[in-house]
Formats: sequence, structure tokens, C-alpha cells
Amino acid sequence: MRVSTKGGRGLINRTLNNNGDVTQSTIKSKFSQKTTLQVCLIGLVAILGIGFASVVLEQFLVREALKSEAQHFWENIQKNPDFLAPNTSNLKGYHTPNGDSSESPRTPLEYADMEPGFHKMHGQAAHSLLYVSEKDGDLLHLLFDGKSVLRLAIFFGIFPLTLVLMLIYITAWWVYRESSSLLSPIVWLANKFDRFDPAHPDADLEDISDVPGDTDWEVEKLLTSFTSYSRRIQNFVERERAFTRDASHEFRTPLTVIKMASDLLLAEQDLDEYSKKYVTRIKGSARDMEELIDAFLILARETDKEFIDEHTVISEVVDKEVKSAQIYLEGKPVRIEIDEQYPLELFTARKIMSIVLGNLIRNAILYTNEGTVTISIKEYSVQIVDTGIGMSEEQIKKVFQPYYRAENKSKTKRKGYGVGLTIVKRLSTRFNWVVEVESELGVGTRIEIIFLEAG
Repeated sequence: MRVSTKGGRGLINRTLNNNGDVTQSTIKSKFSQKTTLQVCLIGLVAILGIGFASVVLEQFLVREALKSEAQHFWENIQKNPDFLAPNTSNLKGYHTPNGDSSESPRTPLEYADMEPGFHKMHGQAAHSLLYVSEKDGDLLHLLFDGKSVLRLAIFFGIFPLTLVLMLIYITAWWVYRESSSLLSPIVWLANKFDRFDPAHPDADLEDISDVPGDTDWEVEKLLTSFTSYSRRIQNFVERERAFTRDASHEFRTPLTVIKMASDLLLAEQDLDEYSKKYVTRIKGSARDMEELIDAFLILARETDKEFIDEHTVISEVVDKEVKSAQIYLEGKPVRIEIDEQYPLELFTARKIMSIVLGNLIRNAILYTNEGTVTISIKEYSVQIVDTGIGMSEEQIKKVFQPYYRAENKSKTKRKGYGVGLTIVKRLSTRFNWVVEVESELGVGTRIEIIFLEAG
């Protein structure tokens, strides 16, 4: 079974101007896009409407009018053979008796070969249409002139539609301006939040009343809440700084005394081996407690600015931690092997790396009664494999919980605080490293820490 924990700070892509302000907020950008889309859709609907009206005008109204006019002509010419074809500014009619154009010299020759039905007249005005009708061998040509229809469409269709569209666009622009004014306080607050650093001693919130645009109850509530929240955060940061400063001094002082006293005792020539063994353990425990305090103080701090990234050779850190952990090998048939498969080097906080790898190495030694602890340095990670007591799937699920220690009833109970892997997980999450755990009960455990920045 594999349990992974990933961490890191989220990245937000934004465009900044010379003053460091966000030049376009997500809200305003989306609103601008929606407004532009709305205007484009209105224009598209208008164009499609004009096209549809044109089709309706030609395919239905004009054609039906020509059919009605032809029917009216045939009905009247039966009653009066001298009834004349229509002749108006919009409609020209040509009657050809017996289909012989010689009997009707007014009929254009170009119409002579046209079959009954509708014909579009190319070269004429838009919507010009010729309708050829036949009855008892006689032909009737009705030519509809589309110029007047086009003028009517312009004056009573396109022109009013243009005015309506202009009114809609002006209204949309006004709504956009008013909405932008309403959104300005939100954008201003977003910029303020983005620049606000509670850990900075010069964090200025006095100008928070200079909010641009219209402010309503909701905006005032946000301003009040942010002001109160920022003050609480600043007070919290001050208390955190005071605590970490005082704790670092008060905890380190007695540990430094213990280590110095241990060094003096170990330098005594008359000290027997039995006493040296326990003095060495005292010194090692003091070092472990110092590292534990360092880890707790790191996790208690709000930022990581106290730790400077530096060029770190991982093999050097591993060698140092292995030497420090030798004290836990006394009386145990356990061998430590270092397999440097790749010369891994990182630009990171060496102190943090030492705490993380030191905890993992000590854990592997403490939970291994016999066999080997193999530390492999790879291209992107450090892997620690032991032949210890191992863990079940249920234990792996709890391994990162504070004060939890994997126990095997058939083995000796292990000493420790139960916070080693918890510290490893929290520090790894904070520095964007990945921890993977695989284990089998009675066989051993494999823990690998992957450094994403190495890739």
C-alpha cells in the first residue's frame, strides 16, 4: 500500500503593472467578456433577422402578391378581352395572347423562352422577381421591381433596427460602466489583499477608507471585517515572533549547557567505558531534543524567511545524519549502507533537509532489530529501506498522525516521541516535497522523499 502526501503553495497567474497592482481582475475580465459576447450575439441576431426578413419578403409576400395579381388579371380578362395588364411603378405586366410574342410587341424578347413560374432577374434591383403565368395558351409576364421594396425595407426595417441596436449598445455600455463602478471596490480590495503581508512591520492599512467607485453596505462590511481581521493577524504575528524568540532562547540555553557538560565529561581521562556510554547517550538525546525544538519552531512560524536557501549536497547531509545516528546502533546487528546512485544537489534550506532526513534515518534504525538500513540517493529523491518490523495497512494510514508509533507485540517496544514522521510530513508539505511510504508487516519499510524542484 502506498500513501503519498503532496504540498506546496498554490500559484496564481496575474498581470501586474509597474506599481504591482493587478491590472485586470478576474471578475471584471469575465464581465467584460460576457458583455462583449452579449453585444456580438445581439448583432448576430439582428443580421440573421434581416436575412430572415429578406427571405420571407421574397419567398412569401412578393410571390403571393404576384400570384394574386395574375389570378386577378385572368379573372378580369375573361370578362373583358380588352382588360390591360398592370402597369405601375412597382409592377409591370405583359400579356402575350396564344404565347406568340409577335402579337404583343411590348413583351421583352428575353422573356419569350421562360417557362411558367418564378424567375429571379439578375442585373435588376434586389428582390426583383418575374412571374410567368399561363392560361388557355395565353402568357402573362409580371415583373416586380424590388427598388421600392428595398427603400421601404431601409426606411421601415433597417433604419429602425439600427436605431434600436444603437439604443441597446448604448444601454449595454452604460450598464458596463455602472457595473465596473460597482466592481471597483471589489477589485481594489483584491489588490489590497494581494499586497497585504501581516509579517511586514510596515503593513499600512490606514488608507483602506480611500475606496474607489460606489460603496454600499456590503463593501463597508468587507472593509470593516478586513480591518479587524488584519489587526488580529498582526497581533498574532507579533505573539508568534515573541514566542519563537523566547522559546528558542529558553530551550536552547539548558540544552547547550547539557552538551557542553557532556563534552567535558567525555574529555575526562578517568571516565570508565560504562559512564562514557551513558554520557554519550545524554549528549545524543540533547542533540535530538535540540533538533525537535528546531522543527517545532519552524512549524510554528508563519513564514520561512528565517531560513536561507543554499547549495546543499544531499550526500553530505546523509553522511552527517548517519554519523549522528550511530548511537542507536549499539548492541544491534544492523548495518547502514549508503548507495549514491546520483550526485543529487539542491538549492534549499540545509537545516530543514537535515531535520527531515535525520528523522527518517533514526526512525529506520530504531525500528530495525537486525539486518540493513539502505539509504539510496537518486536523481530526484532519497529512499530509505529497512528490514525492520514493518507496518500493516492500518498502521500506514495512521503513520503521519501526531504521537502515533507503530508497535509490534512480538518485538521490543521502541522509544521515541511519536512525532518524527509528523514533522517530516508537515515540513515536506511546507517545502513542496512528496513523501511516499510502502511497508509490509515483518518484512520492512520503504520511505522515499521526492524533491519536485530537482526535476
